[in-house]
Amino acid sequence: MRQDAAPSIPSVGQADAELPEAHTAASQRRRAGIMLLLPPSETKSTGGSGLALDTARLSFASELTAARRQTIGWLTQLCRDPDAAAQALRLTARQARSLEDDRDLAEAATKPALQRYTGVLYDAIGEQTLTPQMRAWLSDHVLVQSALFGLISLGDEIPAYRLSAGTRKSVYDLSAVWHEPCAAVLHRLLADGATVIDLRSKAYAALAPLPKHPRAHVVEVVVRDEDGRHRPLNHFNKKSKGAFTRALAECAEERAAEAMGAESDQSLLVSAADRIGARLICGGEGADWLLEIREE
Repeated sequence: MRQDAAPSIPSVGQADAELPEAHTAASQRRRAGIMLLLPPSETKSTGGSGLALDTARLSFASELTAARRQTIGWLTQLCRDPDAAAQALRLTARQARSLEDDRDLAEAATKPALQRYTGVLYDAIGEQTLTPQMRAWLSDHVLVQSALFGLISLGDEIPAYRLSAGTRKSVYDLSAVWHEPCAAVLHRLLADGATVIDLRSKAYAALAPLPKHPRAHVVEVVVRDEDGRHRPLNHFNKKSKGAFTRALAECAEERAAEAMGAESDQSLLVSAADRIGARLICGGEGADWLLEIREE
């Protein structure tokens, strides 16, 4: 299926003249400090009180709006035939019900991604118990690698949707769509002084691989076996990522209240790991890091 044949959808987004990122204040705060990359969740909450999707108001509009409109156009066109869409996306009968969300993307109500995504990782963040300061920090410093929208902030208003990184290339090549524009975003963040911490799953990281850079780190969640060797944490992997994300927001709030602005990004990361009973093992500049979880 040709990606360049996606229909235009004027009801989604604004004119090209309005594409530069609208979240100016948040964009300025992203110029330095920690930027955490998370995967999305397959499960999503329904409804929303926000207006219909406006791609021009999502984060990184200047880099990602064209790819967003292309992908949204392709998906809404595909879902006009639910049976064909379910087969193309390899969905079960139960999952296929959510294709109505994809068909209605242009008109559906929106809510912040922090509220939209559900599941183990996002449950561990605990959206309903966040303070306003923690919520603001997460919105400014956590990005989600969406198969539909590319890189978005947890504060971006999005509708419910169904599209995963596992979509077959023969159906729609998500890597070809997102690799270049998302790479531009990541390069800009690093150039502006951010420390980028990649907690995405392999499938979502493959959509936009992390650039090689002294401040770019892929973090693997692991446990230590009795023989001292590390192995990936499987069952509680997502929960640990969510708990670590929340701990970062808690530590950042406390340091802001105590005017501890001189603390380094790495110090904040180490403190957050310690808060959840883990240990952050830093392998050096530009190297992969380990988040070692202590099993009960």
